Amino acid sequence: MLQQFIVNSNEINQGLSIISHAIAARPVKNIYSGISIETIDEGLLLTATDGEMTIKKIVNAQVAVPGSTVFPAKLFTEVMRKQSIGDIRVNVDDNNTARILSSGSKTSIMGMSDDDFPQIKDITSGQKVKIVSSAFKNAINRVMFAVSTDEARKTLTGILMEIYPKEVRLVSIDGFRLALISIEAENQVPDGREFVSCIIPGRVMNELSKIIPDDDTEIELIYNASHVMVSFKGVRLYTTLLQGEFIDYKAILPQSAQTEMEIERTRFYDALERCSLIAREGKSNLITMDISENGLSMSARAERGDAHEDIPMVFHGNPLKISFNSQYMMDVVRNVEDDQMRMCFQSSVSPCIVRPLEGGKFVFLVLPVRTFD
Repeated sequence: MLQQFIVNSNEINQGLSIISHAIAARPVKNIYSGISIETIDEGLLLTATDGEMTIKKIVNAQVAVPGSTVFPAKLFTEVMRKQSIGDIRVNVDDNNTARILSSGSKTSIMGMSDDDFPQIKDITSGQKVKIVSSAFKNAINRVMFAVSTDEARKTLTGILMEIYPKEVRLVSIDGFRLALISIEAENQVPDGREFVSCIIPGRVMNELSKIIPDDDTEIELIYNASHVMVSFKGVRLYTTLLQGEFIDYKAILPQSAQTEMEIERTRFYDALERCSLIAREGKSNLITMDISENGLSMSARAERGDAHEDIPMVFHGNPLKISFNSQYMMDVVRNVEDDQMRMCFQSSVSPCIVRPLEGGKFVFLVLPVRTFD
């Protein structure tokens, strides 16, 4: 289709970088290997999709002749990246061949008709959520480690988003660990409901965290029974929601503890790292924690050596000896941002809960490993 426009190299390359997160390494359809470039009133609308996730980005441009064309994503992106800084002129003829001109450089690329390119419509009605970008990005990154990769339990490959009047919660569970991060936000919840929720694919949330800015930009999410749309700064991401019941995570969080300790996060993590060097040499990657009024003793044993760490802490309750997969525990503690944390235990075979000393801005759970010492 006939099309002509002039666009700044920095602006189109930034746009292409964002939408490239929706391009699959092995597209299931040939058309998904392309990017759509459509002229609109604001300039250019760049679109990429893998069939499950679609990302659109508006880029400023001077449009001489309106139109739309699909170009091979990898080639077009690489050609644009190599252009000189400044304006780039793109002329597309009736055969979908683009001639790209900048600072004496001329390149031709064969495009495709956009007839078969998916047309994704905006979601205009449904539950709306507005949230600060940096807080949302941080929350996604801190729950990603507990997203399941087991396709047999499809809902657990996603992140549960619960919307309350004063907060948004992101929850992930993989069967061994649980992560919950709470973000302060003012939301409208339907009358008579404590909260509403949806399950967003974990892979999509991971890509979203890479493109949303780490600042105070306002992110808007709107979702209906089947899809969600995320909008910010001329970008819109669309994806299909996961259908089905998420695990009732509240039912698996112990409401009381027989043993508690308040401990410095960095000191605990450093000791855990040292013990894990030995633990991973063994078959089960185990670290053992002996908790009492005398403090915390952490140890690991393997054929090639052993490690022992004594860590001061504030102790409450009953003495306890308990073992964990060192990597699972490290994943949890790595995502605690507070200087101090509370670790709660029921027994040597019950989950460990990690919380802040006050409030409920995060909750992590990790299952112990049963041992027969």
